[in-house]
Amino acid sequence: MAKSVIVLGLGKFGVTVAEKLYQAGIEVMAVDKNYDIVQNMSDKVTSAVQCDLLNDKALEELGIGNFDIAVIASGESIEASISATLFAKDHNVDRIIAKATSKNHARILTKIGADQIIFPEIDMGEKLARSIAGSNFLQFFHFSDDYSMIELKAYDELIGKSLKEINFRDKYKMMVIAYKRDGDLIINPEADWRIKEDDTLVLIGDSDSADKLQKAADRYK
Repeated sequence: MAKSVIVLGLGKFGVTVAEKLYQAGIEVMAVDKNYDIVQNMSDKVTSAVQCDLLNDKALEELGIGNFDIAVIASGESIEASISATLFAKDHNVDRIIAKATSKNHARILTKIGADQIIFPEIDMGEKLARSIAGSNFLQFFHFSDDYSMIELKAYDELIGKSLKEINFRDKYKMMVIAYKRDGDLIINPEADWRIKEDDTLVLIGDSDSADKLQKAADRYK
C-alpha cells in the first residue's frame, strides 16, 4: 500500500484520483498551476500546491522524489505531462502513472519512464485510486492498449445461463473474474454460477476481445 502520492494536474481525472486516495487514508499532494483549483482542493487532500509543471525549479521545491507514486494527470498540455514524467523519473519515484491523450503520447510517456498509462476516455480515476490504495480486487490490473477490464451489465442472451454454458473464455476470449449482485462484489465465481437480470459482470482480456464483447452487448440495448 502506497504511503504517499503526488498528483500533478487537477482536471476531472486528477481531482478524482486525489480525493479518493486521500479518503482511503493515503498522504496526497495535489498540484496544479491554476490557483482557484488548488484552493478548492486544499481541504480535500493532505496538501494542495500551485505549480507550473513546466517549471523544473518549482517541481524541485515540491520534493517529488519523496513520494512513493507520482500520478501525471495533466492532459491539456502534452509538453507538461512529458516534462513532469521526466522529472519524476529523474528523481527516482518508485512508480509513475501517466495520463495520455493518444497512443503516440502513450508511447512517448512509456519510453521516458512511465510505468503505467491511463487513457482519458476510460473513466478510471476512482478504480485507479482503489488500486493504489491496496484493493485486492484491482491491484494487479495494468490498464494499457493491450489489456482491458470491463464491467458488463447482464443482457438477455446471458440471463439465466451459467458461466460454463456461456464459456466466455472460448467464445469471447475474456475471463469473468467477479460479479456484482445486490451491492456485493463476489470474486472468482464458480463455473455453475447463473447470471441474474441485474447482475454486473467484471471481465478481463485483451482490448480487441473486450471491444467485441461490448459490441455484442450493445445489440441488446
